[in-house]
Amino acid sequence: MIGDKIPTTIRLPAEVYEKLRFLAYAERRSINGMVEHAIKAYIRQYEERSGPIVVPEPPEE
Repeated sequence: MIGDKIPTTIRLPAEVYEKLRFLAYAERRSINGMVEHAIKAYIRQYEERSGPIVVPEPPEE
């Protein structure tokens, strides 16, 4: 859902950015969508090796 996404900023070396842009174009994704896809794939691989990551509930305000 769009409403639950947190905006972030990252800095990348130019070569990494250009490769990311190439991959995003090849997969018909936005650069943001490609970054999200890559991070989710990394998390999935990590959890397959190490088990689920348990994220604590944020404190109520």
